[in-house]
Amino acid sequence: MDENNGIPLYYQLKELIKENISKGVWKPEEKIPNEIELAEQYNISRSTVRQAILPLVREGLLYRKQGRGTFVSKPKLAADFINFYLPRELGNKHVLVKLKEIEPSDFVRESLRIDATQKVYELSRIRYIQLSNEEPVAIEKSYIASDLVPNFTDHTFDGRLHDLLADEYGIKIVNAESYIDPVIVDEYEASQLDVEPVTPALKITRIAKQFNEEPVVLTISIIRGDRCRIFLKSEQPVNQM
Repeated sequence: MDENNGIPLYYQLKELIKENISKGVWKPEEKIPNEIELAEQYNISRSTVRQAILPLVREGLLYRKQGRGTFVSKPKLAADFINFYLPRELGNKHVLVKLKEIEPSDFVRESLRIDATQKVYELSRIRYIQLSNEEPVAIEKSYIASDLVPNFTDHTFDGRLHDLLADEYGIKIVNAESYIDPVIVDEYEASQLDVEPVTPALKITRIAKQFNEEPVVLTISIIRGDRCRIFLKSEQPVNQM
């Protein structure tokens, strides 16, 4: 920590914390020193320590447990959420929260290109990853026109929706439009994902289409930002910025 190099003290501490994590000084799930200990160690104020820690919590590098302290987050899972969502090797487990037939909102109707007289199924599920243990990683809410999927309520919905549509209804998804927004989870979403409220997340709105470009499924997913990040690989030369 150098008060005379022109770099704010909070930023210096933030970089030191990140360095300690990258070098394995503090390991995933390990509690880091509290604000008082860090302030004493680096001879700075608690407000400066807090200013360094808060952005790392927002970025998902650290997380807080009320009454217990601040901990190092597990490494994030990198996936091409735009094209493939979560890789199969992370598991396909879904837990059904709710399934009901509803009148579509204007947004759902326009996304699926259906008329005002058609109803849709609203399918809400929790998506899990299966590594050393099971973790809820996303809340998925999907919409599909009811007349496309007769006897839809007869299924268990514990696997991939696209597989179910292909196997049971002959509907093959070949491409999709995806829109990504950074968000923070609310109290309900936090309870479903087993995280603290205001944890960063990715909101992915995905319109899945058949070969004729007809939209079939609209899915809105809230994906934990503390566990996931987007990975993209370009197959073409990228223009230099």
